[in-house]
Amino acid sequence: MNDLINIKVIQKDFNGEKKRFVNARELHSWLKVGRDFSTWIKDRINKYDFTENLDYFIAFPQFGDGQKPNKTGRIVDSKID
Repeated sequence: MNDLINIKVIQKDFNGEKKRFVNARELHSWLKVGRDFSTWIKDRINKYDFTENLDYFIAFPQFGDGQKPNKTGRIVDSKID
């Protein structure tokens, strides 16, 4: 269970409240889910009746924030790639 500590938790103001967020892809990887990420996350959103911008939000990395596309077009952290 200590491996959960490796999932980065970000605390930000969200609609005037401090909220904690995790990257769903990191959580999916840590849980070792047998299904692909997109199927898994869509199922979680539907099963638990999540509301976008309330229970979750979709973030797209901005170029110039340490993000860049790799050879396949996938966006990666420039410090890692």
